[in-house]
Amino acid sequence: NHPRPHFGGFFARPRNVDHKLIDWHDYKLISEDQNRIGIGEHGKLEKLDESEKDNQEALFRQNGFNALLSDRISLNRSVPDIRHPRCKKKKYLSELPSVSVIIPFYNEHMSTLLRTVYSVLNRSPSELLTEIILVDDCSKKTFLKDELDRFIIANLPKVKIIHLPERGGLITARLAGAKAAYGDVLIFLDSHTEANVNWLPPLLGTFHLLVL
Repeated sequence: NHPRPHFGGFFARPRNVDHKLIDWHDYKLISEDQNRIGIGEHGKLEKLDESEKDNQEALFRQNGFNALLSDRISLNRSVPDIRHPRCKKKKYLSELPSVSVIIPFYNEHMSTLLRTVYSVLNRSPSELLTEIILVDDCSKKTFLKDELDRFIIANLPKVKIIHLPERGGLITARLAGAKAAYGDVLIFLDSHTEANVNWLPPLLGTFHLLVL
């Protein structure tokens, strides 16, 4: 166990005394995403060749979605900015709490899980994102053990993974992640989601207003 910094870390000293608002958009990333080309970029509909039908159907039966197509899409692909145009002009408080993003999973497909992680890493201000915690709820797929661990160690320094020794269900997995987290605020995501443009500051700004 470690000392719990949640909330206490955020309120240990006065913040936002001047209520300074800033633009949190990462315009460099937005520009790079707009110029990306490739399969699945910008969320465009894609289809695989008929010659791959058997492999596609086999993975579909395992996952309930087109996992073979997922494997062909970049892990850090671009996504369409689906916000209302006025949202793109909004500014948020310059001082926001830190965040631990917790992602429980069970037998998730590898590329889908990693795309979730990359989307959070790429579209979250680095100074706000303390860590991403993956919680493996005793998955049976072997690639979600050592292979996933090795990939994280080699490529994702802000990501931690917890392997539960037995299946506990969603709430148990979330609690395991929460106990290991160091951020002021905990955000729980499904293991097959993609964060959109500037997703985090509005959430944290709303949290700040709710707890004042």
